[in-house]
Amino acid sequence: MGPTGAGKTTFVDRAVGRPGVGAGHDLMSYTKEMRPFRYPHSDGIRNIVLVDTPGFDDTFVTDAQILRQIAYWLNATYKKNIKLSGVLYLHRISDNRVSGTPLRNYNMFKELCGKENFKNVILVTTMWDEVTEEAGLAREKELQSDFWRSMICLGSTIHRFEGTMESAWKIINSISVVRPVQRRPLQIQREMIDNHVPLHRTAAGRPIMASLTGLILSVKGIFKRPRNDRKPLSLIPQVSKSLLRRSPSLLSMSTVTTPSGTSTFSGSGTCSTEGYRGNLVRVIPVLQAALGMAELVRVPHLKDVISPSLSIALSIQVNLHC
Repeated sequence: MGPTGAGKTTFVDRAVGRPGVGAGHDLMSYTKEMRPFRYPHSDGIRNIVLVDTPGFDDTFVTDAQILRQIAYWLNATYKKNIKLSGVLYLHRISDNRVSGTPLRNYNMFKELCGKENFKNVILVTTMWDEVTEEAGLAREKELQSDFWRSMICLGSTIHRFEGTMESAWKIINSISVVRPVQRRPLQIQREMIDNHVPLHRTAAGRPIMASLTGLILSVKGIFKRPRNDRKPLSLIPQVSKSLLRRSPSLLSMSTVTTPSGTSTFSGSGTCSTEGYRGNLVRVIPVLQAALGMAELVRVPHLKDVISPSLSIALSIQVNLHC
C-alpha cells in the first residue's frame, strides 16, 4: 500500500520478474483496482500472493473511493478466512517532507491496520535513485525518529527497495510468516465484519469523512440559495440533509467570487470565459469531495447526481483550455 507513484506496481513487477508496463516514477496512477499475483516462493515449497493496491492521492479517484476498494477486498478475503501475513507501506524517499495529504494517508493506513498489527508492517522507502545518499539518509533518519516512530516502537521495520528482484525478495522474506490460524485480521476487517461498523464510521474512514466535510464547508460563496426558494428537503437522504443544513451555500449557484472578482450569471446562464475558468477552479474540488462523501456513506442516488455534474465540469474545463 501507499500513495500514488510510490512504486507499488514496480515492486510487484520486480518480485515476480515481470517487465514493468505502464508503471513509472511519475505521479499518474497506474493501478486502478486490487490486483493479486500468485508466485512461487524462492524456497521452492510455498506460493506467495502479492496484492497490488490503488494508491491514495490518485489522479482521478478520491481517497474515499480507494479506501472503499481496499476495504471491500480485505473484507471479502476475511469472510473466506484468509488473513494477511504482512503489509508493505511504500514511501518515496525523494519526497522532502511528509505533510498534508501524504501525512493524512499515512495516518489512515495506521488506522486501517490497527496497533496490534504494526509488527507485521514493513515500511519501505523507494526511489533511492532520485536522491543522493546523503539526502536520502537524512530523510530516512527523520522518518525513523519522527513520522514512523510510533509504528517502529510497536514492531514495524524499515527497508529500502533498490528496484531489483533481489531487493524485493529480501523485503518479502523479512516478513515473519506464521501459521494461518495465528494470523490476525486488520482493524478495518474486525470493525466491518466482526462488529458490523459501516466504512465511514471505522477508524480509517472517519478522517476521510471529516476531511471531505471540511473541504465542502470551507468553500464559501459558490452556491447561494435564493431566499424565496426554500423548498422542503423531504426527498434528500438524511446524510445530505445534515450536510446541507451545515452548508446551505451548496444548493444553487447564482454569484461566485473568484480571485479576480465576482462573476454573476445572467438569467440565460451565460458567463464569460474567464468567469467560467474561475468558477470551475472552485466548483470541481467541491464536486469531487461530494462524490467521495457519497461513495463513503453509500448514497447511490446522490452519487448519480454528482457524477454527471462532475463529468460536465471537467469537460468544460478541458474545452476552455483547448
